[in-house]
Amino acid sequence: MDELSIESQRRVLVMAQTTHNESSEMTALADLAHLLLKNNEPEEAKLLLEQSLELARGMKDDIGLIVAHWGLADAAHLEKDEDEEVLHLSQVVAMYLMMGEPMPKDIKERLEDITG
Repeated sequence: MDELSIESQRRVLVMAQTTHNESSEMTALADLAHLLLKNNEPEEAKLLLEQSLELARGMKDDIGLIVAHWGLADAAHLEKDEDEEVLHLSQVVAMYLMMGEPMPKDIKERLEDITG
């Protein structure tokens, strides 16, 4: 992974935190976590995603909740923790159902792969 991209995203996060813009901070946390997951760094990514999840809960941001839970499922997948992965994927499913939106095919397939 391009370390420059990760460092650039860290700067974006710092700016969002400095300006106390919770929405931007939530997004920057998730974006940085995504880059870290691509770089096979699930531990730091999980910490950032948990912060993003807390902000999304506080703001009642459905999309933010989906993004954070999906990212946490990805981190659990990298760590081969199926129980944690299913827990977070289930939250994603619940959010889609609550919003009345069709569930993404990727989520259905992942759940089928895990649960058989």
